[in-house]
Amino acid sequence: MDFLKRALIKKVVDDLICLNGTEFEYFCKPIFEIIVGEESIHKGSNLFAKPISRTVDFSTNNFEIVGQCGTDNDYFDVFGKKFKELINLKLENTKPIKDIKSALKNSSQCSKIILFANQEAKGGRLDSVNKVIRHIGIKQEVVILDSESIATIVAENIGNQRFIFSIIDYLPTASQIYSAISMQNDLPPLPHDFVVREDEKSIIEAINQSYVSVVHGVSGIGKSKIVLGIAHKLKAEFDSIIWVNLGEHKNFNFKSVKVGDFDNNLNLANLCSTYKTLVILDNFFGDVSDIKSEFESFARDESRVIITSLEKIADKEICFHLSEMTNSEAKEVIEKRIDIDSKYIDEIVEHIGGHPLCLELVCQIIREENYNNHEIHDFLEEIGQITEEIVQGKSQTISDLVIGKYAGKFRREFSLISLLGAEQVSNYIFNKILGARAIRNLEKVSLIVRSGVNYSSIHSIVLLSIKNLFDSATEIHDIKNELCEVLWVENEYKKSGYYSFCVMHNDLLNKLYRDNLCDKHRKSLLYAIIQTTDNLVFKSKLIAEIEGFDLSNNNFEDILLLIENIELKLISIDRKLHEEKYQLESDEMIQKLNKINSALADGSNIKLLVEHHIAKIYLWKGDVVTSRNLFIELLNKFPDSEQCMLQLARIYDNEKSYDEVEKYVDKVLGNVSPEQSYSVILSFYDLISNSKYKSCREKYIQNRVEDFVADISFTLRSSFDHPYRVLSSLSGYLGYNLPEAFKSLSYNLPAPDNANKNTKLMMAYADIQMALYRLYKYSNDENKEQKLVEISKLAEQYYIDSQPSNDYENLKVAKFFIEIGRYGQAGIYLDKIEKKDPFFYQNTAKRLRGMGDDEGAIIAIDKSIEGAKRGDCGAWFLPSFLNDKAEILIKSDINEAIKVIFEAIDKQNDLKTKKAWQAKADRWAANC
Repeated sequence: MDFLKRALIKKVVDDLICLNGTEFEYFCKPIFEIIVGEESIHKGSNLFAKPISRTVDFSTNNFEIVGQCGTDNDYFDVFGKKFKELINLKLENTKPIKDIKSALKNSSQCSKIILFANQEAKGGRLDSVNKVIRHIGIKQEVVILDSESIATIVAENIGNQRFIFSIIDYLPTASQIYSAISMQNDLPPLPHDFVVREDEKSIIEAINQSYVSVVHGVSGIGKSKIVLGIAHKLKAEFDSIIWVNLGEHKNFNFKSVKVGDFDNNLNLANLCSTYKTLVILDNFFGDVSDIKSEFESFARDESRVIITSLEKIADKEICFHLSEMTNSEAKEVIEKRIDIDSKYIDEIVEHIGGHPLCLELVCQIIREENYNNHEIHDFLEEIGQITEEIVQGKSQTISDLVIGKYAGKFRREFSLISLLGAEQVSNYIFNKILGARAIRNLEKVSLIVRSGVNYSSIHSIVLLSIKNLFDSATEIHDIKNELCEVLWVENEYKKSGYYSFCVMHNDLLNKLYRDNLCDKHRKSLLYAIIQTTDNLVFKSKLIAEIEGFDLSNNNFEDILLLIENIELKLISIDRKLHEEKYQLESDEMIQKLNKINSALADGSNIKLLVEHHIAKIYLWKGDVVTSRNLFIELLNKFPDSEQCMLQLARIYDNEKSYDEVEKYVDKVLGNVSPEQSYSVILSFYDLISNSKYKSCREKYIQNRVEDFVADISFTLRSSFDHPYRVLSSLSGYLGYNLPEAFKSLSYNLPAPDNANKNTKLMMAYADIQMALYRLYKYSNDENKEQKLVEISKLAEQYYIDSQPSNDYENLKVAKFFIEIGRYGQAGIYLDKIEKKDPFFYQNTAKRLRGMGDDEGAIIAIDKSIEGAKRGDCGAWFLPSFLNDKAEILIKSDINEAIKVIFEAIDKQNDLKTKKAWQAKADRWAANC
């Protein structure tokens, strides 16, 4: 099983322990339905009904199979005893047996009972329960699923998105692993009542024959849905499938594409040129000829683009016009949604024809309003009175009719949708403003569809109906204020859902920011906008916006913006050219913050924030002693401040006080909780990438790799470039010590946008690809050669686009070209390096050896060895240099090579490397 799926199982097990009885029942219902293959009857029937007592938790329609849930902490504990001891106990008092007996009492006709437990049955306890069941003579088949068994079912059905989205809200940590697994296949789920259309075959033929295909037709005719069905059908034929909802965005750039709820825009050009990729551009409005020529210029032969559009926007050869469903397809749509007399089915088709959206809207109102035959007749007469219009108009009219009927029931929900004004909406903001039930209620009537971990989708016609009805509603003003108040609170905590909302609805935040709102709300909006704006690229613009406000009130929002402004100003100064200006600006900022701090209440979060940044500025300006003392003093006042711990750990790391660093690593990574900042957690992982922290890496990465993967996965969609940088710094270690985990994470890592020139992000992504290249190069993977070509292509593109500008970056790029055997290109980057340190000479030696100049290589590697002995680098690098020398000598002087490799082995502290070198030395000795 794939590593990420194993990590998912562990996290599901962890999440299930936290569920209460009601939550666990709602979680298990879809699991029960997966097992039995049909919809179930749930006690309480739905989220709005009162639970019915004296009944099983859920069952099939004929009560042949029933399900029962248990959440007691000690559910399986007693079954740790030996069987002989167990049968002497009062077995009917043990929780599993009581649940089985209760199920039998309430559903005596059943032939099978499925027992769900949110606890793990360790140490053979499941076998003990099964033995007891047989011993006490229960005749019915009993299947017991502990948390690990349930988690395995979840992992086995990871491709069933509709199922996953029905349970994902109950799995806060496992959902992030799922997020990582699904990154390269970010498709919306297929609805359970999906109807396959005859037109699929013709569209698939068009896809096979052309790089770019266009499916066009009027709104509501089912373009997106038929293409979604095709994408799911073709999933196995592509390495990656990406769904891009363009809405009304006419500008499209393959190198910078907004996909789903990702924070970063993705570079689909690199993805399509490297991997066999299918891209769906839904609701495209632009010039297809430009898209087609651009795509053909870089795409791999097997990559494809499918475009959906309202109009025929390309040559006839690549276009497919989607018209109405056939009558049989239309009837199937109705029959899958409602159980009504066939005469009404015929009447609906007669009035509406084969327009899928109209059919779905009519069916949903009949079903949800529970219309009787008389009401169905009246409703269809009302539809029949709609004047004969063009199809698009009729779809819109029926949508308006249905939304009008729900207007009273969903007034606040529709007001929020109207304000958001997008076909993809953040679940986070719905939950914050309207509560968790809001999305479920809209899902129940099919007005909204859960499409991703963090977002849901609304059809454009339904959205237009809502906007037409509610754009001027009085509730809109209140919803705007409520949204800004949410930000006022959440700006301090910045949890994952917050980032997802700010990214998805960035246009709305900017629109509201320009609106005539009070300064308090505009400040909240600006701060949220800043959090999802690349401040390395847009420094000047952000500074100008912040300085447009009066920030003298000393409230939390003012100080948050003031600190952002200070940091933006300082990073805007080129210290190489203007060090004196940097020092003066820093001193001025410290004075300003000290003045503010003197007026703040002791022990408040706002005082912690200000004093923390004063200490941080001292650190930036180079006054480490003052900074350290301030952070120590601050930590005494706020002993739980992980930000202070992080800064102190960094200071001690620079001072090589490694024992002090490890104390703070243990305090933070040793006590991970849901309340912790993922930014701090990632920063500590980054810190221990230093090879001096071997024991920390073993303790907090190697020994709990699933937690590490979850922490990285949690932030991949919503923390800009931080997880990329952490993976980059740890890539060598992970590729060597945890290759399977690293491979899983790296393969699912999206290729970032390089249009905005975030060079650090591009360099980090290239470093990860470089480490992945080395992993495959020395592996026995059956697709090794293909992988090496794909990965090296990505790495080269991003290294070049990152525009290396210093010795450290140029050396990295040179190492990459040496690794892939392009020694001439490596020489170009080695020639740019000014400081000739041991690592420069090590890579020069590797390049010369690759070119066949062993004599020159020996001269270069000897300079590395001499430098290490002089202390020009860490002593722990000396064994690596000696190993390189031995590798060069092996062709000309095997005895000297063996002598040098044994010296390297003697000095090597890593046991895995030591063992590998010893095996190599033994092979050489055998050939003497």
